[in-house]
Amino acid sequence: MATPTTGDILLLSQTAWKIGRAFIAGGANAPAEFHEVETQINALARALKLLAETMFSEEADILRVAHQHVQKDFSAIVHSCQQPIEDLDSLMDQYQVIKKTRTTGGFAIERSWSDLVVAQYQTMMWTTEGGNIFHLMGLLKMRTHMISLVRQALLRQDPRHDFMIIANAIVVDNIHHRTGTLSQEIDKANSIVQDIANQASRSLTNDSPLPSVDASTARESFSAQQFLPQRHSSKSSRSSPPMSSRSAQSSQSTMLTPSMRASPPKSPNRTPTHLNLSDRRPPSIYTDSEEDSDPESGNETIRFGYLASHETSTSLLSSKTDSHQKDPRSRPDSCTLSPRLAPPMAAMEFPPPLEVEEGMSHLEIHPVIRHEVSHRHRSATTSSQRHRFEKAAFANSAILCDVSGIAVEYAQKVSSEADAHDVEMIEACQNCRICVVRKREASSEARDDIRLMTSIWVFSDDDTLRLELKMADGEMYVPYASYFSPEKVSLTVPCELKFHDVQYGQRVLKTAKTTWINYVFDSIHAATLFQNELMGRSLLATFRTSQTLRIHQGLSGAFSYAEQMCGMENLRIWEDEDTLAVIALIHFSPQFRKGYLAFYLNSSNTPIKVKDEGGREVKVKGLRVPLDKAALRKDSIVAGDADDKKSKGKKWDASERKKFVTGARIEFASEAEKRDFIRLVWDVQENMRELPSLSGVN
Repeated sequence: MATPTTGDILLLSQTAWKIGRAFIAGGANAPAEFHEVETQINALARALKLLAETMFSEEADILRVAHQHVQKDFSAIVHSCQQPIEDLDSLMDQYQVIKKTRTTGGFAIERSWSDLVVAQYQTMMWTTEGGNIFHLMGLLKMRTHMISLVRQALLRQDPRHDFMIIANAIVVDNIHHRTGTLSQEIDKANSIVQDIANQASRSLTNDSPLPSVDASTARESFSAQQFLPQRHSSKSSRSSPPMSSRSAQSSQSTMLTPSMRASPPKSPNRTPTHLNLSDRRPPSIYTDSEEDSDPESGNETIRFGYLASHETSTSLLSSKTDSHQKDPRSRPDSCTLSPRLAPPMAAMEFPPPLEVEEGMSHLEIHPVIRHEVSHRHRSATTSSQRHRFEKAAFANSAILCDVSGIAVEYAQKVSSEADAHDVEMIEACQNCRICVVRKREASSEARDDIRLMTSIWVFSDDDTLRLELKMADGEMYVPYASYFSPEKVSLTVPCELKFHDVQYGQRVLKTAKTTWINYVFDSIHAATLFQNELMGRSLLATFRTSQTLRIHQGLSGAFSYAEQMCGMENLRIWEDEDTLAVIALIHFSPQFRKGYLAFYLNSSNTPIKVKDEGGREVKVKGLRVPLDKAALRKDSIVAGDADDKKSKGKKWDASERKKFVTGARIEFASEAEKRDFIRLVWDVQENMRELPSLSGVN
């Protein structure tokens, strides 16, 4: 089994988030159990995403250099999360209902469960083991905490936390090879994971240095038998032989009395030990599972042989513990777990798995400032007030997009002076709900005139903020996608933000004018849906580019200066649902000009040619992008064949060529992205179409 990569885990997280959206598609009419499953599967998706971020942020890949058994255990844990997600995805594909609503800007697609599933969800099987929906909730919750514990082990890079990966792998194995009912195995597994989490929390709280002992001794301190119930072999019902006197002495010597637990370690010759994952467990203690399951032996069958006790390691541990007991002032190391320790209280809950160092995923170069509106108690609403507010605000409206966000922030000038250019990012809220709404309103000029207005609403999860961005009448906005963070989408045009009060229609709490606002979503899929509704088109692909240079035609163009039009930007490919036009869009550098470079890929009127230049570069010829014409769309530039028809069939002179971009050399971030772009152009140009003039990304 290959070790999962960061991309595999991110893809699994996106699939889990997509499934969670289907459980709440019915809104208030959805069963309460569906909302609980949506909460659990979203927590699992967030845990997987944080695990992928942790693996990506590690400078040294400790999993790559770890022993193959550690990699195997890590793969088993991730695979155990992958199985229920894939099963739910397959079940959803079989019993889903896709609702496609046509809007003025495109289509709104919603996936939900069929009426048959909603009517019989309590009696149908939700797991491959035959479990019901409550078993599914327990499995998802257990998987979430297991992933969180593994992430903590990777973050700490400490030998004391290596046991969490091994013990969690045993939990997975026990479920797949259970002897009791599914409910019993889930309860047993939850109890085991709880013990592991509590022990990890205690070891983090004590934070005592490790004794400088042999790696095998340190590894034996976390024997799986201290956490997991032994599974008896089905071939033999005989009990295991009694322990030897030396083993019994070792077990007695590892017991901790209350006085010993209360006194801190005072041994003067202890030094902390730093070991890699591969050094924490020498190859000599790894044994094959098939050798341990010898039917002739009277011992119980152990599926993971490397967790079995070894006489040599036990002897070393016994002698080490005896030396500690002779000194009344010392006690065994806090990370050594005794099999006779009292179990944790039944009322103790799991530690919050997603709140431990969750701030790593929100690190920014410049600190953001929290707005004072979010601290006002009068801004908070109850559930009935929130319902009344949305009913009034969304009257005669269609919700085109409704997704979850992580943060919303906007730029404000530091100084109120007119010539000041220094700005700072003000954080409006963190966890929130972001909606794109199309509303019918009466025109202020004529009462009988009806116009459609598009707004972006933000509702914080703590019900303290209601933020509205109303787009200008008759204008459409081109969203800006972040190069380094695909979950971040920005609007870079002058706009006004309204902070509404508890009741819609009252005087707003505050207004803020800005030229830059960031919407940070919880997934790339949510960011894509948001962009689709603002553009009124479907985003087919996004390619990262290092730079885009302007090239000229003719012999003189070969010796002319290669002017840089775009820097490190995203080249996005959009498809129009009505005309089936495919448009390439990339943001200009501020030094070159404002707006976007846009051109058709499948226009028979102005066909383009894409040539592979080797490496990461391609050359695009046949462009005719005017540079001196006013933009017809917010933050965009006229592109394509928007020139007047009088110049058709006439030869361009030198002065006319300077007014157009006739070619470009694009350098991609990787060769793989370049190949994907060329393949997409070939596929699109198989069906060339006669398309209207592309003016301002109309």
